Amino acid sequence: MKKSIVLLLSIWMMMPTMCSKAAAMATDATWIWNPWSLRTEETKILNFLVENNVKQVYLQIDSDLSNRVYQQFITKATAENIEVYALDGAPNWATKKGKTKQTAFFQWIKAYQSKSSANQQFQGIHLDVEPYILSSWDADRSSTVLSYQEVIKNSANQSAKLNLPFTIDMPFWFDTINFQNKFGKSNLAKWAINLTDGVTVMAYRNMAAGENGINALVRTEWKYAQNAKKSLTIAVETGQSDEGSHISFYKKSSAYMKAELAKVNKAYPESNVKFAVHYIDSWMKMK
Repeated sequence: MKKSIVLLLSIWMMMPTMCSKAAAMATDATWIWNPWSLRTEETKILNFLVENNVKQVYLQIDSDLSNRVYQQFITKATAENIEVYALDGAPNWATKKGKTKQTAFFQWIKAYQSKSSANQQFQGIHLDVEPYILSSWDADRSSTVLSYQEVIKNSANQSAKLNLPFTIDMPFWFDTINFQNKFGKSNLAKWAINLTDGVTVMAYRNMAAGENGINALVRTEWKYAQNAKKSLTIAVETGQSDEGSHISFYKKSSAYMKAELAKVNKAYPESNVKFAVHYIDSWMKMK
C-alpha cells in the first residue's frame, strides 16, 4: 500500500513536466518578419525560442540590415541547436518584374554565406510567395500558376547550388489547384511537396477537430508527404485576422493553442508532422 502511494505521488509530481514536454513538442518553428527587432530584442527573442522549444526560425532578409546582426543572432541560435532559414518572397515574385527580386535575394545569400563562418551561416532557404493574392490569379490562373512554379523550381535549383535545404509556405487548399503544363499534370500541393525539401502548410484554424478543423485540412498533404518521404510542417496563426473568428488563435491562450496542437499531433501518430506558429511577434503577446 505504501509503495503504491509513493508510486502515485511520483507520477503526480511528474505530470506537469510530462505535460510541458508534450506541449513543447508542438512548437517546432516560427517566422521573424522584422529582422530589425534583433537589434534591440535579440536576448528576449532567443529566450522565448528556447523556452518554447523552437528548433527552426524563418528569418526575413533585409539587405539594408547589417550582416553583423544576422551573424550574431545565428551564432547564438546555433549554440541553442536552433536552425535559421533565410526567409523572403512576395506575390509579385510570380511576375516577370518580380524575378529580379528573386535573383537579388539569392545573390545576397551567396555573398552572405561566403563572408560568414560556419556557425554564422543560414542553414536553409524558406520562401513565402502566395501568388493567389495577385489579380492575375483569377484573371489568368494557368499562366500565374506556371509563373509561380517557375519561381519555385528556380529557387530549388539555386538552393541546391548553395547546398541548402529548400522549403516553402503554401495554403492547405493547394491540392485543389490542378495544372497541366511543362511541369506535367497534377495539383500544386503534390507538385510542391515532391519538388521541395519540405512544405509548411498554412492550416490557419484555431481548432483541431471538425470538417473545417486543422486535422481535416491537412489530411491530403500529410498523405502526399508520407508517400514522398518528405517533412510536413503544419502552421497556425496567432495574429489578428479579419477572415473570421475560426482562423487565428489571436486572443486565445497559449495553453489552449498547445492543447489543440496536441490533438493534431495525436491524429497523426508515428509521422513526420511538425508545427509552426505564425508569427513570433503575435505569439509572444499571447496569454
